[in-house]
Amino acid sequence: MRNRLLLLGLTITAWLALTVIDFVLPWPAICVLLSATLLIMICHTFWLLHAQRSDRRKLKVNNAGSTWRPSVDILIPAKNESRVIERTVRGFAKLDYPDFKIWVIDDASDDQTPEILERLKKEIPNFNYIQRPVGSYPGKSAGLNDALPHCRAEVIAVFDADASVAPDFLTRILPVLEPEGVGAVQAQKRIYTHQKGFLPNCQASEYALDTYFQVGRDLIGGAVELRGNGELMKRQALIDVGGWTNKSITDDLDLTMKLLLAKWDVRFSPDTEVWEEAVTTLKGLMRQRRRWAEGSIRRYLDYIFPLNSPSRLSLVERLDILAFLSEFAIPGLMVLEIMSESISFLTGGPTHPKFLLMVALLAYLISMVNFFISMRFYRKDLSAARAFVHMFEVNTYVYAHWVPCVLISFINIAFKRQASTWHRTEHGVAEAAHVLSTADR
Repeated sequence: MRNRLLLLGLTITAWLALTVIDFVLPWPAICVLLSATLLIMICHTFWLLHAQRSDRRKLKVNNAGSTWRPSVDILIPAKNESRVIERTVRGFAKLDYPDFKIWVIDDASDDQTPEILERLKKEIPNFNYIQRPVGSYPGKSAGLNDALPHCRAEVIAVFDADASVAPDFLTRILPVLEPEGVGAVQAQKRIYTHQKGFLPNCQASEYALDTYFQVGRDLIGGAVELRGNGELMKRQALIDVGGWTNKSITDDLDLTMKLLLAKWDVRFSPDTEVWEEAVTTLKGLMRQRRRWAEGSIRRYLDYIFPLNSPSRLSLVERLDILAFLSEFAIPGLMVLEIMSESISFLTGGPTHPKFLLMVALLAYLISMVNFFISMRFYRKDLSAARAFVHMFEVNTYVYAHWVPCVLISFINIAFKRQASTWHRTEHGVAEAAHVLSTADR
């Protein structure tokens, strides 16, 4: 209810402000806002590019020089994951690290997952699982909160049920988390290379773009975000912010906000990779992205007032968050502009179709440039020529599904009685019968 009222209030306020400004400016106020948003996108793009071209060495961590070897509890939420959970647990059991324990959080699975976990418990000494009863508070966040009291380690790591990492994963990433004041670190997410086809290929490029943005945000001192899979947190930081928020449908983004507002730094480790499956169906993709979009918007609404407090976040962090809000602002402003243009056309008023087309084209070009740069940096499997062709494909793919997801999320928040429920991403649909090979890394 709070988010609904807040979103409606912001929308009405923005509409009234635009109406008032229209009487003052020769151009429609929404055109001015669209231009300002595009300018922010362009400046942010150059800012991140400059940081990565000149300062990427700053993210290099001397693993050999670190003697910090904290105990680690690895949490893997699972619900009906019989197709992948055994492979995942056995993979993590091979980690080359002296002190860690694996916990699978079985969320009332009704497939073979409980039987597999019981068998693995007898075979793997540092493995255990938590059985959530039927009727427990739904969602990944609630499951993680149920597991937290069982954890005694200094560091909590969270992975998806389809995740795979190299044996030296913990040794390589923990030095990034070591400094005082750093509360969490996110590994680079990658799509398994044995998955072929249009959707997996586009998602691999999306992850490359995310890595590019995350590295840039880390370098400029911006607001690095956790991604749910391959995230490590100091236990003290988790306790400090009260753990995860049960009602959140994007546990990682919500936890990121809580950590930042509590003045815990969130870092990114581009040299440490966690591999996961791509979503292979349009239905699954849309359901996943609708959850991402709604969760992203809701977390901004949940923390809108503290996010604007100079005492909570630095100026760079606030500017960085403002720039990333453009991915939600542009679709919303475009819809408002189309509505305004339609009303003006029907009533015989002035219209600005060329300006609207120019804004749409410029936004498309900005994101396309970002895709090309990120693929050249973080997709070494693509040649420059292939990356140039693919940037058109992946950019169109993103606009085709992300804009509708954002708009649907705005509608859901404004008019639905409660937030959408958390839905897991189905794993193992396209599972290949092989262990992650050296080529995958």
